[in-house]
Amino acid sequence: MDGRGRLSRADFERMLGATLPRSGHPAFAGLSGPSRAHLLLFVHRVDDLAPGLYFFARSTDAGTRLQRHARREFAWRRVADARGLELVCLHEGDLRGLAAGLSCEQAIAANGAFAAGMLCEFDAALSESGARAYPRLYWECGALGQVLYLEAEAAGLRATGIGCYFDDGVHTVLGLGDTSFQSLYHFTVGSAVDDPRLTTLAAYPAPDAGSGADS
Repeated sequence: MDGRGRLSRADFERMLGATLPRSGHPAFAGLSGPSRAHLLLFVHRVDDLAPGLYFFARSTDAGTRLQRHARREFAWRRVADARGLELVCLHEGDLRGLAAGLSCEQAIAANGAFAAGMLCEFDAALSESGARAYPRLYWECGALGQVLYLEAEAAGLRATGIGCYFDDGVHTVLGLGDTSFQSLYHFTVGSAVDDPRLTTLAAYPAPDAGSGADS
């Protein structure tokens, strides 16, 4: 990420809205049960939205449930005129250093328009479905990532998952003292810096004429 790319608030809200589960959406077609993965957002460069820490709940009352376990000093101020999205501001400020630090000091978490931690209702999922809920939470995070990839491209930006992050650090920032909510994946959206060392090949290259593929 180049540290300069910005995102309009309209595109930001459209991205968040696209992650909401709905019937017929191919990204969520294979998932059943309530949505347990939500977005902890480190907003850096979104027009008409103050930089800071936000929480986007993908199901009713998830914000209320998180508030019971999180730091009392958070603002929990609902973002006005957000297309009906369950989006609240926890803390305003420049959190680029914090976002990078929580993602193993990777600059991509600070240099995008925003970064996200996928915060899951861990205990509730396991209580409801047992051990099989654990991989399902990751499937849900994966579906969220796929939607954000596509929405970023549609907005003229790029996105990438962040597999290295400090989950306990995220929990400390939020003031979580138990496993009610757990951070299971990180993500960032912004203006990409292409790496010329990488080679891109066609997804389905033509078979080698001498390979005998047609025989």
